[in-house]
Amino acid sequence: MLPVTRDYLSNVLGLGRAGVTETLIRFEEQGLIRKIRGFLQIDERKKLEQKACCCYKLVSSAYVSCQSAISAEEPVG
Repeated sequence: MLPVTRDYLSNVLGLGRAGVTETLIRFEEQGLIRKIRGFLQIDERKKLEQKACCCYKLVSSAYVSCQSAISAEEPVG
């Protein structure tokens, strides 16, 4: 499960929150993802990549960058 909100996705993609919500609903209806408040579970990664085209890589890269920044801020030890 990925801790990702619709607001985060709309910011990364430069889309309105309503458009992100509609797309997530369609992806969920197709069995590609499951959305749970504040989280996304990707059930069919390859199919999701095909449906989302370049947006998948964009969100994936932004998520990895965000996680790296968070990890760098965590105190060691």
